[in-house]
Amino acid sequence: MPDSIESRIEALDDATAIRIVKRITSAQPVPGGERVTLTPDIKEALVSEFQIAEPAGAASVSEGELARQALLVLAEDPDAAIGIERLASTPMEGGQAFDFGIGVAVAVLIVLQSHVKFERDPNGKWSLKVEKKPTSDSLVKGLVQKLIGFAK
Repeated sequence: MPDSIESRIEALDDATAIRIVKRITSAQPVPGGERVTLTPDIKEALVSEFQIAEPAGAASVSEGELARQALLVLAEDPDAAIGIERLASTPMEGGQAFDFGIGVAVAVLIVLQSHVKFERDPNGKWSLKVEKKPTSDSLVKGLVQKLIGFAK
């Protein structure tokens, strides 16, 4: 029986997971046209909307762990799962890393923007509105939790 996409994603090394999530998100249009960056206000809005606690202590999330969680969320879409599978099967040429011009945290926010609308009021305060209910709320909530842990 072939491995599931979830087990393939979880088995990816950090560099491959990061490369795939950056590749996928660099090609996606940003919903609403504004690329959101991870500011303290955005972190606060994410924590509030998804009702998660900021991690305490020195526990932090690696870029690879964050990228794998983002890929799990993306893989809920069958078309994205096919793309992830293809990218995971394609070795990097000459062992070189490619710079897609975006960091992992920004790439993860792009993934989140496919489910959540980021809105800023006239006073500059950010709020979130869930627009597209994901198949698995726990995957999206897990992604937000890892993003907050990564951004410590």
